[in-house]
Amino acid sequence: MKEKEATLIAKALGEPSRFSIYSQIAEGDGIYCGEVCNKHALSPGTVSHHLKVLTDLGLITSRKEGLNVYYRSVPEKFSAYLAYLQSLNRK
Repeated sequence: MKEKEATLIAKALGEPSRFSIYSQIAEGDGIYCGEVCNKHALSPGTVSHHLKVLTDLGLITSRKEGLNVYYRSVPEKFSAYLAYLQSLNRK
């Protein structure tokens, strides 16, 4: 992982609502957008924006099933981010 990508992930997860949404998704095996909206006191548009940011960074993926869109985390991406952070201590 390059510094720029790590910086973007840090910035994205530094936003408290987005971090909470990511945590909720990462703890589960797949969650649909309505469940995310029900847990957070945010408008559906705001939740959608946070989900897009997380998707664009590769931290989560989505799949459409019927009328619902399900989200799940990409553990490999988060692991790469953690490895990058750990490498900072070795420099």
